[in-house]
Amino acid sequence: MRRKRVTMKDIAEKLGLSINAVSLALNDRAGVGEETRKSILDTAEQMGYLDQSPQYIQTYSNKNICIMLKHRFFRDFRFYGRILLGIEEEAKKSGYDVFMNSFEKEEIPACVESRKVSGIVVVGKIEDSFLTRLKEYGIPVMLVDHVSLEEPTDCVTSDSRLGAYKITSYMLSKGITRIGYFGDIEYTPSTLDRFLGYKEAMQDYLHLGTFKESMAYVDRFSALGNVEDYVINQDAEGMYEAFEKIEEKPDALFCSNDELAVFLMKTLQGKGYTIPEDIGIVGFDDIELSSIVSPALTTVHVPKKLMGQKAMQRLLHRISHPGGDIEKVVMGVEVVERESV
Repeated sequence: MRRKRVTMKDIAEKLGLSINAVSLALNDRAGVGEETRKSILDTAEQMGYLDQSPQYIQTYSNKNICIMLKHRFFRDFRFYGRILLGIEEEAKKSGYDVFMNSFEKEEIPACVESRKVSGIVVVGKIEDSFLTRLKEYGIPVMLVDHVSLEEPTDCVTSDSRLGAYKITSYMLSKGITRIGYFGDIEYTPSTLDRFLGYKEAMQDYLHLGTFKESMAYVDRFSALGNVEDYVINQDAEGMYEAFEKIEEKPDALFCSNDELAVFLMKTLQGKGYTIPEDIGIVGFDDIELSSIVSPALTTVHVPKKLMGQKAMQRLLHRISHPGGDIEKVVMGVEVVERESV
């Protein structure tokens, strides 16, 4: 049985409006308020009118932004949640709604495929091959907390390398030299930058001349494997096993993020360690949890919400100015001294 074709009259009757008001909204013309326009466009989309009348999709897309985030990063909501809040608030302020899409495989979101959005924000890591496919749709793309080295794309990041250098130098200034890195350097580009900043600080302070010499020192005190999965699965035994495999026990560990640092701290405390007397622990991101654990976590503050706001502002500029040079915005970071070292 053929489905009944939706008409402007159907939309008007559903909303209790005139057909003229519906027509004005769908054609992006003056004469209806912004809230009424949005209600009409949303209703037209829900009723399937836009799919059968593609000439109005452009009007609808002008009010919507697609946000993409890898499924595994949803568990890191204390960090990425603040970024998403900044994006959404800035979008609403400018009259846009957001469509949230989590992904695992390289599947193009339906709202992008049907071109029902005017911009895309990718939060966290995305493979270059997938990014290339996304950009083929001709919709402006903005990256947050990620930089593509192969596909030039506007992005907003925090200064992870400098922050790691600063917090490692902070520990070194306290006379702690047996410092290890605890984290997966392949988890995101940010975690690699944090490792490099840590290693550079160690190299500069201890005058470790060659790359081979500095890596040999770092390896003795570090766990550079896939430890993020232990946090995701709340696997304390796996976490402790990774710690036990460190060749030479450090006096302090720099963890690639606060979630990891807090979980490691709780794991070690459960095994009888006292923090920071037995071992110091620092993190990165300054999530809310870092200030309420015991002992409170020394970390690096990242302006997470502001990152989201800046990303949205830059995307809106790109939408209205499609040409121009690619821009990378790097947010400053600062060490927050607490009690964990």
